[in-house]
Amino acid sequence: MRSALRVTPVLLPRDLSRFVEFPYWFYRADPTWIPPLRADERRQFDPGRNPAFEHTDAQLFLARRGDAVVGRVAALVSHPFIQRWNRRCGRFGWFECERDEGTASALIAAAEAWVAERGMEEISGPLGFTDFDPTGFLVEGFGELPTIAGSYNPPYYNDFITALGYVKEIEYVEYRTTVPAQLPEKVSRLAEVLAKRSGVRVFSERSRKELVAQWGPQLFQVLNRTYAHLYGTTELTERQIEFYVDGYLGHVDPEFIKLAVHDDRLVGFVVAMPNLSRAFQKARGRLFPLGFLHILRAMKTSTVLDFYLAGVLPEYRNRGIDLMLAYEMGKSALARGMTHAESNREIEENAKIQAQWKLYEKRLHRRSRVYTKRLS
Repeated sequence: MRSALRVTPVLLPRDLSRFVEFPYWFYRADPTWIPPLRADERRQFDPGRNPAFEHTDAQLFLARRGDAVVGRVAALVSHPFIQRWNRRCGRFGWFECERDEGTASALIAAAEAWVAERGMEEISGPLGFTDFDPTGFLVEGFGELPTIAGSYNPPYYNDFITALGYVKEIEYVEYRTTVPAQLPEKVSRLAEVLAKRSGVRVFSERSRKELVAQWGPQLFQVLNRTYAHLYGTTELTERQIEFYVDGYLGHVDPEFIKLAVHDDRLVGFVVAMPNLSRAFQKARGRLFPLGFLHILRAMKTSTVLDFYLAGVLPEYRNRGIDLMLAYEMGKSALARGMTHAESNREIEENAKIQAQWKLYEKRLHRRSRVYTKRLS
């Protein structure tokens, strides 16, 4: 006879440790799950280290049967989101659950009750503090390996959430493209013409230190303006920008960050990285004692390039800067022997970003969905 189910808030450090550790046990035999670094996960949920807590109320919950953890969920109220979009909409995120409808129902009910107590009229998810956190339940592509920034979950999560009255709010798509043996000559000529016409210079900063210090804050300021109109976005604060500059730029290969500069002002960029999915699986969530070796090796030998972030200031759009950035990235990819590229998550209706792939052979290989529900 199974133990009774209990859903309780995370209040003590040992409970937070169990919240963070649960997915590593839950997915231990799943060949498609990518374990994040445990240190990054702990930092994510530390109010003293993650500046998102300055503007977002959060409560984590654990589901237990006896002493065993069988599920988890985070309930969030993002005040920047409410102010920007004029929606009293809470969030649930970081949901993981055993294959049991009762457990799923109890976890989601705890999140719903918590956000409702804070005046929320709706709840959406899976979502995190910001767009850089895990977003959506995977609905297509369960056999496809995600990037280290991609989400993953069993198919039955979608059955659980729709049974609880949730409906689709938005979907994201991910493309896998084939890197051509050589870049089209017409693209090379066009990129040269656009560079002369616009006066924009596209380059990679060789020094990681200079990249972080000189261009890092500007990059996320461009991102704030580029993504302002997209679903659910909120403007990053200065402290959040510092947080993400370190997280995204502190350990990357500068060759795969392309900067578009006009009169010493950053007007556009693309951030990519060699695919580290298999390396992260081998690391099992830890850099030491051997995890960092797997990651360093993949940085040099991976033949797949993952695209993470891209942006062009609104006043510089329709000038071909996105093509110039893609062309320079293509040259670097060919020089490193890359054979494929991963787009990472894109809003299904975002035709502008998807147009970047029109010159390449591609296939849509993963799709994820954010759900929503009225609470009153």
